[in-house]
Amino acid sequence: MMKLFYSIAAVAATALMLAWSMPASAAAPTTAPGKNKLQCFDGPSEGTVFGGDCTIKGKGAKGTATLHLTDNNVNGDFAGVFTADSNLYGEPLEDVTQMSYHYTASIAPQPGNLSYNIPIDTNGDGDTEFFAFVDAFYCPGVNGVVDIVNDTDCVIFEGGVTPRANWDALVAANPGAKVATDNFVFIVAERTPGEPAAVYTVNNVKFGKAGK
Repeated sequence: MMKLFYSIAAVAATALMLAWSMPASAAAPTTAPGKNKLQCFDGPSEGTVFGGDCTIKGKGAKGTATLHLTDNNVNGDFAGVFTADSNLYGEPLEDVTQMSYHYTASIAPQPGNLSYNIPIDTNGDGDTEFFAFVDAFYCPGVNGVVDIVNDTDCVIFEGGVTPRANWDALVAANPGAKVATDNFVFIVAERTPGEPAAVYTVNNVKFGKAGK
């Protein structure tokens, strides 16, 4: 059973608001980034009561993000990355070819600690009906390389609850669905109260094809 469940609380043109079970709410992010650039969000930068810190080295989509969940905030920590301008948005799920990343971690990710999240539009209006939650614990990849579309052993949780065996199974269960346009695709690391501190690095992130 996954530790982390969330629901969309509110959406603005340049912000994604999440209601986390951490247990309060975390906002991410508050400003629109430049085209194709990997951008940070974390607890303090979003004005929440959570800890966490995200830093990026390198430019464009090829930067390396370090996600620090180390300040022992009593409410927990979160930090992550997103890209606002991607060819993924509005793309039919069956046409998606690139969603992947590489990570290293100071501790092995447990359920809910590190996830790639995709907003799914099932009725063609652009709005999110649910998020596809790809947890690194259930989709560990090989040597830290997570390939969501092509790894047949990558379990994806529909709405954070219903498991689909892999990307093809998710597509088959939602014919005609697209990546929604009202929310960002993002990767987030989380530490809930009582868990040990952790540091994750995330690089070679593919939110769709590069340069699109």
